Amino acid sequence: MNKSTELKLAITSALLLGTMGAFCKDEIKTYSIPKSRPSIQKPMAAQGGVDVNASPVQWTTPKDWQELPPTSIRLGNFVIPGKDGKKADVTITSFPGSVGGELSNVNRWRGELGLPAVQEGEISSQSVDVGAAKAKLYDFNADQSRTVVASLPRAGATWFFKMRGDKEVVTLATETFLEFLKSIRFEAKAGATAHGPGDGHNHGDAATDPHTGLADIPADPHAGIPGAPPLNTPVAAAAEGNSEEPKWQVPSNWKAKKPGMMILKSFSVLNDGKEATVSISVFPGDVGGTFGNVNRWRGQMGLPPITPDELPQSITTIAVEDGGKATAVDLKGTDAKSGNAARMVALAVPHGDSTWFYKLVGEETVIAHEKESFIKFVQTVRYK
Repeated sequence: MNKSTELKLAITSALLLGTMGAFCKDEIKTYSIPKSRPSIQKPMAAQGGVDVNASPVQWTTPKDWQELPPTSIRLGNFVIPGKDGKKADVTITSFPGSVGGELSNVNRWRGELGLPAVQEGEISSQSVDVGAAKAKLYDFNADQSRTVVASLPRAGATWFFKMRGDKEVVTLATETFLEFLKSIRFEAKAGATAHGPGDGHNHGDAATDPHTGLADIPADPHAGIPGAPPLNTPVAAAAEGNSEEPKWQVPSNWKAKKPGMMILKSFSVLNDGKEATVSISVFPGDVGGTFGNVNRWRGQMGLPPITPDELPQSITTIAVEDGGKATAVDLKGTDAKSGNAARMVALAVPHGDSTWFYKLVGEETVIAHEKESFIKFVQTVRYK
């Protein structure tokens, strides 16, 4: 081998080693400097034909945040470490439509912190920059916890950027969180038509609700709750990747109706000219846990949230197939959507890595007549 060839090999080896060293260093992800996040894309919505992510999203991760892998729910997923084991979580989620509306979302976030529900005129928010768009920023404070969340309507969907955790950590990270929001970038996918705030199209009052003409989103969304699935995932597929229905025997007086988004099956139940609705849905994980689910249901019935100490007296446990246990509530109040007096019987059934939710909602007289049949139905469901 001549000296010229040896020199060329030496240079090539040095370049390869330098490239490999840079690659390995990048894989460690020390985040000593802010780092741009690659685009995240999701497929077309399973129902309603809404392309939730016609625009991919990018961001710059603050140097003190620990970026976690995205999940089926969270497009962005971060942990902010604090002192003495304290921390806060930051999540980015996206759902078609208005996800139940501002009041429903606000009261859900308040319920997660054990705060009482508010009325429409009591909502407090301020304008905040999310990239080039204007969003609404909400701030909720409890004794030990705090939630700061930005809500951005865009392209027929609503984006949520949420920081929640120990009050001290959230407070110290608020300024960084606001800078993080400014770093958000939506870049239209080639060939896609992405209409939303700041895209140069006239949407009327887009900052309030740009979803005119879209089907109404049901008042029972799980958006923003840890573990809840994105609406662009077929709901049945959330249960251990199985898109088949469980085995169940539907009562003869239940009439199938078109399910809304996030609902696997929906039925109308008539009794003496009055109606109740049965809805069935399934989501990965525990969807915020028993305490969070109970307070969410209470908020939907216009009831104040309970404290953790009150939880045992607010639920019952019902045996179901295969030796499982369902958590049940029976609530009387006011339907948050219609404003009418109503009653709700709701059961949460853990199965595998998912939770199945069964709800019977309607006029009290119908619920009283149908409750026993409804619970028996849930008890005999067999999951494949």
